[in-house]
Amino acid sequence: MNVVTFVLPFVWGAAASFCYALIFNADFKGLLWTPFVGACGWGLYMLLSTLTGSAATAYFAASFCVAAFSELCAVLSRTPATVFLIPGLIPLVPGGGMFQTMRAFVQGDPDTAAHIGFTTLSAAGAIVLGIAISSSCAHIVFVLIKNAKIRKAKRNST
Repeated sequence: MNVVTFVLPFVWGAAASFCYALIFNADFKGLLWTPFVGACGWGLYMLLSTLTGSAATAYFAASFCVAAFSELCAVLSRTPATVFLIPGLIPLVPGGGMFQTMRAFVQGDPDTAAHIGFTTLSAAGAIVLGIAISSSCAHIVFVLIKNAKIRKAKRNST
């Protein structure tokens, strides 16, 4: 893998995320950080799909990374995580797989349609699972931090 084939996906992921952030009328903070979220997610997907050969694993790891980075950006910029999450996930959406599935059905090839459809649904499931686990972990960490601050304040007040 040469440098161009590795760096170019980062650029396209950042551009796609930035454009969707514009479409969703994100504020300046969203427009500033969303390209980094999308680029990291898409770059990680490309790297892991090349190294592991498993699209579902790559989708899971990339969506976990996007969701975790979105939660971090949300805390730092004091905006909702969805401002970063939705545009950051756009490069990962398996729209091409759905198109190929429908095309195979229309052309009368149900075996190919079933195979591509299963692969696409596996990718979508991996994306959902990555988001759910990352968001749950972030919520647990935030609750632990909040409880630690409350205990520290109680100790200092007594």
